Parts: sequence; C-alpha cells; structure tokens
Amino acid sequence: MNASLFGANLLAYTLQIGLLVAIAALVPALVRLRVPGLRLAYWQVLLAACLVLPAVRPWRQEVLTLTTPIETPALASVPLQPPGPAPIPYTKIAFALLVCGLLVRLLWLVAGFVRLYRLRRHSLALAPRTSWSAEAEILVSEAITSPVTFGFQCPVVLLPGNFTELDEAAQEAILCHEILHVRRHDWLFTVGEELVRSVFWFHPAIWWLLGEIALTREQVVDREVVQLTQSRDQYLDALLAIAGAHPQLDLAPAPLFLRKRHLKQRVVSIMKEVHMSKQKSVSALAAGLGILALSCWLATATFPLAAAPQTVADGPGVTVDAGGTLLHRTAVFYPDAARASGAQGTVTLELTLDRSGNVADSRVLGGPLELRRAAQQAVLQWHYATDAGSTRQVKMQFQLPASAPAAAAPRAPATMEVPTYVVTQPRVQAQAGAGAVASGASAADSVRAEYMPRVTGPLTGRRLTSIVATGMSDSLRADLLSRLPVHEGETLTDDTLPAVLKAARAFDEHISVSFSATGEAEVTLRLAIPGASSDALGGVFRVGGGVSASTVPPPADGTRRITIGGNVQQAKLVLQPKPAYPPLAKQARIQGVVHLQAVIGKDGSVISLAVISGHPLLIQAALDAVRQWVYQTTLLNGEPVEVLTQIDVNFTLSE
Repeated sequence: MNASLFGANLLAYTLQIGLLVAIAALVPALVRLRVPGLRLAYWQVLLAACLVLPAVRPWRQEVLTLTTPIETPALASVPLQPPGPAPIPYTKIAFALLVCGLLVRLLWLVAGFVRLYRLRRHSLALAPRTSWSAEAEILVSEAITSPVTFGFQCPVVLLPGNFTELDEAAQEAILCHEILHVRRHDWLFTVGEELVRSVFWFHPAIWWLLGEIALTREQVVDREVVQLTQSRDQYLDALLAIAGAHPQLDLAPAPLFLRKRHLKQRVVSIMKEVHMSKQKSVSALAAGLGILALSCWLATATFPLAAAPQTVADGPGVTVDAGGTLLHRTAVFYPDAARASGAQGTVTLELTLDRSGNVADSRVLGGPLELRRAAQQAVLQWHYATDAGSTRQVKMQFQLPASAPAAAAPRAPATMEVPTYVVTQPRVQAQAGAGAVASGASAADSVRAEYMPRVTGPLTGRRLTSIVATGMSDSLRADLLSRLPVHEGETLTDDTLPAVLKAARAFDEHISVSFSATGEAEVTLRLAIPGASSDALGGVFRVGGGVSASTVPPPADGTRRITIGGNVQQAKLVLQPKPAYPPLAKQARIQGVVHLQAVIGKDGSVISLAVISGHPLLIQAALDAVRQWVYQTTLLNGEPVEVLTQIDVNFTLSE
C-alpha cells in the first residue's frame, strides 16, 4: 500500500469513526439506556466497533489496466520543458505528524507508569490496617489529592494525605469504591483505553467516547458502593471533600476516584436511583446494539476503504470500459485471426450478474463478428462489486496499428503445464443410508489403480517451502493465508490438495490453485485471482498425471466451447440424480469430496468427465451420478455451445 492510498484510507477510516460515534451517541437516549451498567456495556461495544470497522465489509479494489501501446508513426520531436519545482509531499508530512503524535502519547503513558512506581515507593502503609487491606496494598501519599488504584496481580490503592482527617463513614465509602475497582480489574481496561487514545490521539470522537466510558464506569462503581454501604449521604460528602482539594496534573494511567468534570454527572446519578426490569434492560440493550450494527454498515458504505488496485495487462490494441466497479477480471487479447483479417472496432456487451457479482450471462449488442467470441469469453470470469444493479454494459475497443493493419501481434500467453484448479464448482451432498455392505477389495483396487496416481503420488511427502498469493490486497492476502489448512514448512499429505481447494473456494470461487517444484522434495503453493499478473514459475511440477484446465481435450469437429464457473452452471441443472454411497466406503467410514471436470454438450447432457481428485472408493459413484445430470442448453449469440466446467461431489456419512 503506497503513501497516497494509506492517506486516503486513513481519512476514510477517520470519517467512518466520526459518523459512527455521532449516530451511536444518540442511541442511549433513544432506547432509554438509563442504567449505568447497560450504558457502560454499550459504550465498550461501540469502542470495539470503531476498532473493527475496517473488517466490516470487503475493501473496494479497483482494476487498473496496463495498456500495451500499438505501433504508430513517429511524431516530430518536441523540446521538453524544464521540470518545475517538486510538489510538497503532504501525505508524508501528515504521516510524520501522526507518528510524532503517537510517540508523544506513548511517552506520556510511560511517564505515567514511572510516576505510579515512584508514588508506590515513597508512600506509607495506612495505619491502622482495615479489613480492605486483604484485597489490596493500601498506601498513603502526600503527593496526590485523589485516591488512585492500579496494578493487576499486586493491586495498590493510593490514598491522599488528608484521608485520615475524614470521618469514618467517608473513609469506608472511599475504600469500598477503590476495592471495587480492584475486584472489577478496571486498571486493565484503563490501560487498554489509554493505548487506544494514544493511537487515535488526533480523533476527537475517540476522546469523547473514552471520556464517556470513564464516567459511566465510575457511575457503575458509585451505584455498587451505595448498595453495599447503605450510606448515600456519607458517600456524597466524601465526593465533595475530594472535589475540594487542589487539582494536580493527571499523568497516571489509572482510574481516579474523582475527576472534576465528572462531579455533577456522578452526583446526579447517585441521587437518582434508576431501576429497570431485566426484560426492559435486555430489550433496550438489544435495540441499541442493533442500531449500532446498522450504523457500522452505513459508515463503511458511506466512506469505503480501498485496497491496492489489481493490475490487468490487456493485449496490444485492446481498450476496455468495464462499465462498473470490478473486484477482479481476466485480461482481453486481440484474436490472431481477427488481426490477420484486419478486423477492428468496438464490441458492446450487456452482462447479467448474480447476487455475488459474478457474470452469469452476456449478450452482444454490437461489434465486428470476428471479435465477439473473444469478448464474450473474456467476461465470463469477471467479478463485479455488488453496489449498483444486476446488469452492466461493457465496451471493448480493438484497434490495429496504423502502419501495419495486418501485422502479427503478440499472442495470448499459452497454457502452461501447471496443475491449476479453478474453484467454481457446485457442491452435491451424498449421504450414506441403509443398504447392504459389499465385501471384497478387487473393485477398490481397480479404482485406486485408475484414479489414485492423478493427485496423490508426487505431492505426498514433499515439503511446502512457500505460499505465493497474487492479485489481491495485503489484507485479503493475510485473510486467505489464515484460512489455508497448510503452512510453510509443513509436509504435504494425500489430503492437502482437496483441503486447499476447499479453503480457496470458500474464500473466492475464482481463485486458481497450483503447485510448482522448487527442489527434489520441495514445492511452492501459488494462489492467484484471475487476471493477476504472475511471476516466473520456475520448475513446473505436475501433480500425478498432470490434471489441468486442458485435461478434457478440445472438440475435434470445431464445435464452439466456452468455460463457465460451476456456481453459474449449477443454476441451469434440470435433472440431478444423487450419487449412491458406495457400500465399501460406508463400511470403512470414508467420506470426502470428489473433484470432476466436465464438458456439457449442446443438448445439456454430460458428454465428458475427468477426475481431478478424490478418494478411490468414492470416485466411481460420483462419475456414475454426474453422467446422468442434465443442464439447460447454453446459448452464445443464439447458438448452442458446449460448456467446460468443474463439479464438486461431497460424500458425507450420516450420524
């Protein structure tokens, strides 16, 4: 993430917090959260919501197109103007100020810890000892004017020098107040809140919110003290006595007995004993949290965060107008046949999107016939943001070089022999039911001999040296890596590939998964969003028989075939017999997923199947069932076409 993008996101995040706190501040009065305990819980949830706002919704990611210039006649040279003065790096200046403010606040916090340490060392024990001394070390210091409580494992209560001059009832109320802070471990919350204040030192909404949390926490403790001591008047006298002392600079990161600015609110809260039934309390808090959740969604939608853009390199002479915000897309290349024939122009498409933003259908509105097929096939793996409508209009301009219209252009990258698995399959459940259990191992051995070497052979026992994820932002990459079932340095097993495919599909159904060899017993796992530029793969490692996107051979009779994601194709199923659970697999308590690559014919029937992975005892049952599936006919420009897709059959044993 560059400095400019970081600055824009920081500004958007700041505005998100400001909008959220502004709306949420009205909620306690709106839903009548009058009990201090409920308000404290609400304010703490609001603070947590401010911290997790960046994770509420996916970051907006733009797609930047790297256009390859076409050859044009040389232009007359134009003398270059001398460069002007360098612009002021406002983003860097702002970032430096933020860091300086953070360091100052952290130094202020450290100074507070040092002051607490010195106060503890130079204080004297309270004499005589009280019954409260069993729960905390109670000391008296002439350097403070208000009681202070700090420490976790060895808590300390510091009392001002004039504490012994107060009457016995006031002393008992003050000690009860401080010991309740010890029991509630409020010092830990205070330190955490001060750290948040240090990070957001520049944000007035955070300062206001932390002030409300501190006030409400004291009101909660005041309420408990009055209930325990049954001496409301004496406790008020103690508050007023402490309030009359000369104030000092507050450096200590610890809850003070009294802050002058909170005196009025605390006195009013003590005088008004507000009671709410349990049902009303739960209802009010639930309503407040519901409004808070909606406010989070509104704030993140109003000021969205942006991830680092994905770069897509289209072919020379190709210009794309996507007609909307894309999460990712594949590149568009100029067909060689169209270049050779001199075809050029603009192809206009109307796309229909599903609920996730995937392209479910495309229709050509206009453009040269030689370019329509390339345009339609390119958009099938595009993924739009679901922020406006279910249709998009795309324009693709194909332009030949002015000097040589029919010159050969760079070809689209050829398919490499890399085991790539596009995770866009529908999931079909096959649960084991009642039935006879077959005996014998000959059938299992034949299945294993035919299908097992495709996946489990060369990967098993190799060490995963690195995981490379391309085409996504840093936050998305970290999220994806945290979901993977394997990590760098681990040894791969037979179940590694299906587990990785499942995790990748759950994250984004368009991610491709591949392994490449980096040594005799080492491999690299590569994850990429379609359209992302990839680094050099080095030595390519084929999994078993080399299952890839070209497992199913292309049609020999020139029949048109397009690739469609499994989720889109699943919606076109009209007949879907469930697979029968193999008795031998049921007896052995075997379950798992069988990955298949299928070709759907023009009439909607399955005409070809290839196994990507799966347990040997489950593969044949999956094949037998999927061969009977029937889909709706897929049309491209009004003509039936074959479809290449992937299918995921899940076998699960019933309990």
